[in-house]
Amino acid sequence: MDRAMPSDDLWFQSADRMFEVRLGWGALGQMLALCRQARRLETGGVLVGRYSSDHRIAHVDMATGPGSDSQAGGTWLVRGVRGLQKILDTVWSQKRGYYVGEWHFHPSAAPSPSRRDVAQMRSIATSDQYHCPEPLLIIIGGDPDGTYSLHAEVHTRSGRRTILHASSDAASIASPSETTAGLRSKLRSQGR
Repeated sequence: MDRAMPSDDLWFQSADRMFEVRLGWGALGQMLALCRQARRLETGGVLVGRYSSDHRIAHVDMATGPGSDSQAGGTWLVRGVRGLQKILDTVWSQKRGYYVGEWHFHPSAAPSPSRRDVAQMRSIATSDQYHCPEPLLIIIGGDPDGTYSLHAEVHTRSGRRTILHASSDAASIASPSETTAGLRSKLRSQGR
């Protein structure tokens, strides 16, 4: 299988290469816009995408905002559900993707998952309601208008938690974190 990374994706993978995530610039742009709107409050939503035929690579094409019944503070988020099922149903019916995980923002902080984040992802992985035995978690930490970093991990139904790292052979990213100016430059150069 050719492992060349599409030029318009951020590419993360586990050390053992069992799990890979390709985060589209459009999805990242959606997340950053929502982070800017939230300012100093946490925000987040669901990740929508698809898996490769061998189920090793998750392609994240879209990120939603929080449900309208969400509640947030500077260091916490309770992601609501109101309105999200309609979005997921629409994307599914248009064959554009399905639920692949969660994302959220840690304003002015590192993108390190809390115990609650880990517990929530384990719960999602074992829930029949989500139909997602290996959900992704992406956290943006820092300042979406300055310097920020990304954290990505996958949780399995068996309880395994795997940290994903920016691919060292991915030409379009030098590290798991980049400045907003650098990302904006890349988006402009790709006509986005």
